Order: sequence, then C-alpha cells, then structure tokens
Amino acid sequence: MSHTHSAGPKRLSLFATLMLAATSLAGSDALAQPTGLGRFELERLVLNPNGQGSLTVGTGELLPQGGYRLSLLGHYENDPLVMYRDGNRLGSVVRDRVTAHLLAAWAPLRWLELGAQLPVVAWQKGDDLSGQGVGAPARTGLGTPMVYARLGLLAQQREAPLDLALELGVGLPVGSVDTLSRDGSVRLEPKLMLGRRFGGLRAGVEGGVLVRPSVMVGGEEVEDVLGSEVRLGAVVATTGPGLRGELNLRGVLPLGGQPQSMELLAGLRLPLSERVEAYALGGPGFGDTLGTPTFRVLLGVALVDGKPRDADKDGILDDQDKCPNEAGPVERQGCPVRDADGDGIEDGQDKCPNEAGPAERQGCPVRDADGDGIEDGQDKCPNEAGTAERQGCPVRDADKDGIEDGQDKCPNEAGTAERQGCPVRDSDGDGLVDERDACPTQPGLKELRGCPAKDSDNDSVADHLDNCPTEAGVADNQGCPAKQKQMVAIQKGKLEIKEQVFFATGKAVIQPRSFKMLDQVAKVLREHPEVEQMIIEGHTDNRGKAEANRKLSQARAESVKKYLVDKGVEASRLEAKGFGPDQPIATNDTEKGRAANRRVDFIITTPEREQQQ
Repeated sequence: MSHTHSAGPKRLSLFATLMLAATSLAGSDALAQPTGLGRFELERLVLNPNGQGSLTVGTGELLPQGGYRLSLLGHYENDPLVMYRDGNRLGSVVRDRVTAHLLAAWAPLRWLELGAQLPVVAWQKGDDLSGQGVGAPARTGLGTPMVYARLGLLAQQREAPLDLALELGVGLPVGSVDTLSRDGSVRLEPKLMLGRRFGGLRAGVEGGVLVRPSVMVGGEEVEDVLGSEVRLGAVVATTGPGLRGELNLRGVLPLGGQPQSMELLAGLRLPLSERVEAYALGGPGFGDTLGTPTFRVLLGVALVDGKPRDADKDGILDDQDKCPNEAGPVERQGCPVRDADGDGIEDGQDKCPNEAGPAERQGCPVRDADGDGIEDGQDKCPNEAGTAERQGCPVRDADKDGIEDGQDKCPNEAGTAERQGCPVRDSDGDGLVDERDACPTQPGLKELRGCPAKDSDNDSVADHLDNCPTEAGVADNQGCPAKQKQMVAIQKGKLEIKEQVFFATGKAVIQPRSFKMLDQVAKVLREHPEVEQMIIEGHTDNRGKAEANRKLSQARAESVKKYLVDKGVEASRLEAKGFGPDQPIATNDTEKGRAANRRVDFIITTPEREQQQ
C-alpha cells in the first residue's frame, strides 16, 4: 500500500485486500462480513453527548445535577475508505456514508455524568471492487454503541481555576460486521479533559487512549493495521444565549506506527426555544488513518434540560446551594439563618447556640462564678476569687517566703528565691548543702563532696591525698614508701606534677622520658575514683603565631589524654583543652619564663570550681 497520496482518506492496498480475502474465506466469519475486509469499526467520529462547550471535544464541564441532553443527528462522510495500488486509486470501498446518531447524557450527581451514543448506518455506498476480491459492505446496520461515565474533578463555577473531568468510555461489540461497524471485542477509551471560560469564549482540550483489538488489513509486508491509538482534541467556542460558534481540532496518533490523521470541524449552534437547540458541524479530514474521510457534515437537533435547578426558590442554583431544600441568602451559600437563642449570632458561629450571649464571647453568656471580674472561660480558678495576673487564681504562699506555692519547690518551708523556695540545709555543718553533700549526716571535706577524710593505711596521709592509700608510707612522699619516688602529688583542685611533660619540638609527640611520670598520673587516677573529672590543659609560650600555638597545645593535651586512657583511665573522666599562650604563669621575656609557660596542667574539676567559672 502506498502512502504518497496527500488527499487524506485511508487507502487499502490491493495486496492487502487479496490477503484478507483469502483469510476471510478460510475463516468462520466469511459469510458474516464483506469479502476481503477484516472485522473492525470504520467510524472514528467521537461526539460529546452533553454538548457542554463543544459538540465533539470534552471540555471538563458536566451537566448540572439532574440535567440531561438528548440529541438526534444525521451525519454524512465522504470517502472514509479508499483502495489504492501503487499510488493509483482503484476506487472507494465506502464512498458515501450516512449515519444517524442518538446521543444521551444525564447527571444524577453534580460530580457524575452518564452518557451513551448509539450510531446506525442508514445508508452507504461504494464502487464495485469485486474484481479486486473485495465485496461491498452492507448498506445499513447498527454501529458500535458507546457508553461512558464522566467524573467531575474540578469546576470553574465552584471557584476552581478550571473545569477538569475524567471519563471512561466503553464500546460494545454488538454492531453490524456487514457494515464495517464492529470491532472484535470490547473497546475502551479513557479520557482526561479540561477547559476554562475566558469572558465570552470557552477553550478546552482532551486527551485519551482508544484501546481496541488489533486488526491486520493485509499480509506481513503491508502496513495496513488498525489498533490502539492516542486521541487528542482541542476546541475554541463562543458562549452566550444566542447563536454560538465553535472550532474543533481532532488528531489521531496510532500506537503501532501507522499513519496519523487530523480533522478540522467548524460548527454553529442555534437555540430554537428554551429547551431545543439545532446545530450543524462540518469540515475536512487530513491524513491516511483508516476511517478518516475527505470531509464530513453533521446536522442535528437536541432536547436540553441543562439549566441548573433552584428547588427552594432562593435564587441560588442547587449545584451551588449548600441547603438546596431550604431557602437562604447568598452570603450563607443558600442556607437559612439559624439563631436558636435569638442573640443575633448564627448557630453555626455560636458556641452556646441555646444560650444568648454577646458577639465578643462568640454567643456565650458572661459567667463569673467567683465574682473576681474574670470570666469563667478565662479563669483558671473559676470557684475562687483571684487576680488577673494570676489568671483568676488567688495568691498562695503557705510558708510565707514570698514565693508562690506553684513556683515553690518547698511550699511548706520558707526558703530563698535562688533556691526556688527551699531553705538552705547543711545537716552536718560542713559547709556543703545537703543536696550536694555525698555524706549529709557526717561533716566532711568539700573536695570529698562532704564526706570525712580517711587514712586506710594509718600513715597520717589521708586517702584522698595518698598516692598509695593501701600501703603505709611517708608524708613527704605522698603517702608511699620512701623507695617509691613520687613525681605526682594530689593537691586541692589539681594534680601537681614534679616534672614537666616533654614533647618533640613543635609536635604533639610525648617524649619517652615523660612516660614514667605519666604512668604515675594514670595510677593515681585509677586509685582515686573520687576524682570524677579532670581537665588536661595544654599551654605554650608566646613565640610563633598564637592560633598555631593554640592548635599545638590542644593536640598535646589530646596526646596526654590518649596516653592516660591507654593506661586504664576512663576517657569520660578526662577532658583535653589547649590554651596556647593565653594563660602564662611567668614572663615570656626570658627563656626560663617561657620554659615555665610550656606546660601541661592537670586540673581537678569540682562543683565549686564549675560555679566559680
């Protein structure tokens, strides 16, 4: 089959028809359809039964609830099926075709519309192509009936930006095979359609997919195939009560790669009375898709009950009336004003619809049970007179300490504001308040969190200062035997080291000569769990850039911390901080002073120290 012809109608090649003739004669349906033609629905005209906006393109607008439209039209098309061989026209299988269409649409709900289209081929005629192995189709017969359900998703008349609808159409395989008016099975056509009014114009577009059985019209080498396709449409139409015009453009994109087609249809619509409309539609077709005529013309008349209803006669149409059976004003969307308590506030806005009250109280009466001038709804103590700043509750201060009971953690004991109303308690009189005293009934030392000092080895050195708390020693060796030289001394608030921690020059690498001293630091910390937190401080002199020195001191403090953790000290007890040159203990003008400033300090953290900081 050749596709070089540009006039528009679908052409059926001689080879295709001969192949179809052979297969048809061999099949069981040879007597049920024209010789040499497959079983398919030739007609591709799609109409819009509700007529809203367009006669052929859905614009997303549904009929008003309860509305309907019945339409009867006659339809003529020229050359919808023409046979060509090698680019030469052999004749028209169908040259002239007249079809009657009965259309119906009804909206039982404002968001749902149901419709149907019943076509009947009233007369058709073509050329005698029996010499080419193609029989003539029957002159009359039933077409493929279509039914659909359309869901309205958005509506411009309900303040949406546009009309939007979704439709599912179903074609029933009950048409006449003899007239080329029936597919081999059910056909489905889902669509999405949208539209909008622009003053006196309405524009709309739709897109859908026709799902139908594939039919090969010819052999494997011939590309005459009918099957599923994408259908697109667009319309621009005038609006108003009188004569209206519309211009429709419809296109077909077959999914099997077959030729495309397009039709341009112009129409006029004229109301003959309030419920009767006459219309005409026609225009040319372009392309080679089977069933596309050279042109088509339609004439019809419709019975329309498409005016929105106003059942309660309140001037608001039912599809916009929230109370369609009760008259009401526009500002209430058609619902009547209800005010059961007669206070001038509508029941829907009245929080107390059965009790009269002012508008500022949303219709509820003023209630103040305790007479304190604060309404019960705002009064946290509605049965006790109180002050406005206390939201209607009285001031309560049972212990008379000036702190209200609600804020007082010790409401029955006088206390101070800084202690949230609780008194200062130091049961053992050791200077530590009980909540911070680990031994609140025994006088003790602050560095032992209020517990008394102990000397487990009776060497006159208290355990918390004794580097060897379980082994008797001498006081000037931190409680260890004289033969165990101690380089670390526990002092109040810090560990004093008697040797410097040495690092590689300009680096955070600890020199081996400091390992022994750091091993003692680790041992002391392991044996003194009362030292809960310790800060390892790194310091430098002021030579070089300050920021670089701070980073170096931080890295050195981290190295010492890692060393101690590796020696069994819990990492959670240690914190590394680098201060660089910021906290000198000597002058940086002499070598001796700078050497003193290059140091690592071990600071014991206590609650008292944290408060001072």
